[in-house]
Amino acid sequence: MENASLARLFRQIADLLDYQGVQFKPAAYRHAAQTIEDLPKDIAEMTEKKELMKLPGIGEALADKIIEYCTTGKIRVLDHLVAETSMGASGLLSVEDLGPRRVREIEQHLDVRTIPELIEAAQIGRLRTLPGFSEILEKKILENAQRAKEGAKRFPRPEVEADVERLLKALRGIGGVNRSEAAGSYRRHKETVGDIDILIGVQGKKVTENVAHSVADAARKFPKFARMVAEGPTKISFDIKSGLRVDIRIVRMKEWGSAFLYFTGTKEHNIMLRRLAIERGLKLNEYGLFRGSKSVVSETEEDIYRALGLKFIEPKERTEILPS
Repeated sequence: MENASLARLFRQIADLLDYQGVQFKPAAYRHAAQTIEDLPKDIAEMTEKKELMKLPGIGEALADKIIEYCTTGKIRVLDHLVAETSMGASGLLSVEDLGPRRVREIEQHLDVRTIPELIEAAQIGRLRTLPGFSEILEKKILENAQRAKEGAKRFPRPEVEADVERLLKALRGIGGVNRSEAAGSYRRHKETVGDIDILIGVQGKKVTENVAHSVADAARKFPKFARMVAEGPTKISFDIKSGLRVDIRIVRMKEWGSAFLYFTGTKEHNIMLRRLAIERGLKLNEYGLFRGSKSVVSETEEDIYRALGLKFIEPKERTEILPS
């Protein structure tokens, strides 16, 4: 679903407005972000402005931005705020435990404007000299800055292929796993990847929890395992020693096609497909292609493209532009 991504962008807007000293608006964006995050359905399915404005904390202006994101994949206000804010601040705001006020303190008093500079300042004890900072907070910021730096790194595909294939082989050997494939930019054969998305298919909800435990165990036993990031009934995330993040999602086989399509991307391609579905009176998300509440197709990508009147599009060709 788009909820988590949109909520993250709204919080980014709030942070940038806070950094600029704007009052009231940051709180409105954060309230809206929480509303979107708590929503039990995909925000992209709510295509009417009036429907969006019934949600807590969503007024006309925020409803317009939600629709803009769901139809274009972007929010112009955010682009403008990033352009108006120093590149250093934009980067530092991505570090956990560093809010807008702390970023301003660090910039103004230490002349630190990038994550590498922040890491260096923390390593030599400069952050703890600032009002409101402590040695404990400095250590936390250092750890978070190092993670943020690792998260921004991209890896040449040939460097990660052996690890991905070894992990897929281990996952396919787990009882209850019917299928396991890499999705995302790796499946699209991009030259570099920022992380690895892996999809696991199971038959029915009952086996999901047992499979999730087995997947987490397999992750911890992976020779290059570094740390577990998230462990739940349908999603397991962990980092390997190089800093590469692996996100594993467990889906039902009857929803494999729609999930595989969604998590392969690109985001722009998914938005275009969703728009095409709406034009045909349908609704497309990671769970399937629907007419109202009735599922039309969901088991294979080929079925979904066919139902939308399209030929199958190879992953490496999936962009925002659909073929004529």
